[in-house]
Amino acid sequence: MKRLLIVHNAGDYREAYRRRSQDGSEIYYGHGYVLDQMTYLAQRHGEAAFLCCHAPSYVETIEGGVTLMGANTDGVRRPAPVLQMIAEYAPTHLIVHGPMNPLLRWGLKQGLRVGCILADSFSMHPLDRWFRFGRLAGLLNDPGVTLVGNHGVNASRSLVKLGVRPEKVVAWDFPQTRRPDQWPVKTDPGTAPHDLLYVGSIGRRKGIGDVIDAMALLRHRPDIRLKVAGIGQQARFEARARRKGVADRIEFLGLVPNRQVMNLMHASAAVIVPSRHSFPEGIPLTLYEALASRTPVIASDHPMFAGHIKHECGALVFPAGNSALLAQQIERLLSDNVLYSHISQGAAQAWQRMQIPIKWGELIDHWMNDDESDRIWMSKNALSQTT
Repeated sequence: MKRLLIVHNAGDYREAYRRRSQDGSEIYYGHGYVLDQMTYLAQRHGEAAFLCCHAPSYVETIEGGVTLMGANTDGVRRPAPVLQMIAEYAPTHLIVHGPMNPLLRWGLKQGLRVGCILADSFSMHPLDRWFRFGRLAGLLNDPGVTLVGNHGVNASRSLVKLGVRPEKVVAWDFPQTRRPDQWPVKTDPGTAPHDLLYVGSIGRRKGIGDVIDAMALLRHRPDIRLKVAGIGQQARFEARARRKGVADRIEFLGLVPNRQVMNLMHASAAVIVPSRHSFPEGIPLTLYEALASRTPVIASDHPMFAGHIKHECGALVFPAGNSALLAQQIERLLSDNVLYSHISQGAAQAWQRMQIPIKWGELIDHWMNDDESDRIWMSKNALSQTT
């Protein structure tokens, strides 16, 4: 019997399961889909479990026979408790969901069928890339690692630049159920005050500081406000807003349930996606959702966005880290209804350019099944054959 174990450093699928059971909600998009796929994989192949390293310590089996686990540790810095839990579960198939080298090495040493699914980019400075991920390519090129996926085509290309063989890499995505055709085109930003929206983790590399600095440069526009949805280093950036004299125009909302995000986006005048190049984005789900909401997007020129969004064609683009040019694009968008309508209209094409046919669960299912037709499917969908 096959026993699948997927290990992710972040998250907490027990909490995701509880929320879903109580009211159908999910904090992060895709949690419900992952739970459904885990149930399907368990029924089709034998047994399945999902271990979240940072979640509190627990082992619970939910409806459908899926085991959910937490290790209360870090899978990279303190992997020993995670490795003990993996050994106790005794998987035949181990998927390391993230660049966690100690877990990959352990799985290879044990002779398990090992896969690695990522949602990371590797397009930072070459020295930084080598320092942080230099040994990852060698592990993923090992013949014992028979599944390598990354979230999005650009992220997959960056994995090849890291040194992973392109015939091993498959670009994947979650199903995107929120579509631009579900929302009307917006012709103007509406009446003042105009709310900008940032959705994501609160940290320097995500670019939230650049948005706050842009707000400071827009002091002459008291009609422009910023809402921040997410958690992280909130106190640090609240202090930054106070120092810049714009705290009265910035509201930190905390963690917003995912089902509320689309309405929040559509009600906003613009959605800001300011990620710096040093942040290892795969495909930010915020960008998918913002384009689907038809609210104009102002995004950085992060390498992972290339080819998906184009300046003045479905979005406005500014150089990452440049708060002055970000402020310029904000004021330009909110002052030009023709441009505003054009960007909203183009969101559908930008959203379509981001679509990837291979879905997370489908990729794992083919890898688990592993007959000749599955291996042919994996080969045909590898980056070496699709780009």
